[in-house]
Amino acid sequence: MSDPAEAQQAAVRLRRQRVLLRRQRVLLRRQRVLLLVFLSLPGLAGRALASELVIGRDALQALVTSSVFKDQGRWSLAKGKCYAYLERPRVALEAGRVVIEAHLSSRLGITVGESCVGTELASDLRLSGKLVGFGAHIQIDDIRIDNVQDDSTRAAVELLESAAGRSLPKSVNIDLLPLLKPTIVPGTNIKVSATNLAIAKVATLSDAVEVEFEVKLSAR
Repeated sequence: MSDPAEAQQAAVRLRRQRVLLRRQRVLLRRQRVLLLVFLSLPGLAGRALASELVIGRDALQALVTSSVFKDQGRWSLAKGKCYAYLERPRVALEAGRVVIEAHLSSRLGITVGESCVGTELASDLRLSGKLVGFGAHIQIDDIRIDNVQDDSTRAAVELLESAAGRSLPKSVNIDLLPLLKPTIVPGTNIKVSATNLAIAKVATLSDAVEVEFEVKLSAR
């Protein structure tokens, strides 16, 4: 006949094993539900999933800096011995447009040998553009200079346009696809990632930019 204490310990171990088994079954069911949910997403079936992204001003500042001022923190307007570039951007939203205040550094004139014979200028200016959707990008379109610090800056901009034989860039692109980073389904090793992005609508508010888009997802 077994010792009552040993029998009680055996009963306790049995109850613990049953509890652990129930927990494992619950976890397995949850994993199956999560898998079915992700596999039933329209994007995973080859159809686009409609979504909305709200970009605050701080995030927009980071996006503009990384996408537009990507030449060591500069937006190059002219390269070579004679040069012009914008740096140190400050991004804001105003009247349905994105506003960029930046510092202009330039030396414009005529290239002679290994040097630029011309005037060197450092000043501040303010430009703006409209945000529109273009494929997987937000495009800053209809770029215009709204304000210059002084007459010498205005003359430098006019000289830049004349030297380049064209006006300043009218549009630049901001890629949003890198924002949609791959995600692991909780409790599994399944990675869900965006494979395609199509922007349908962009609304510029006073404190944020709302982007409606369709995205295709894949699970591996």
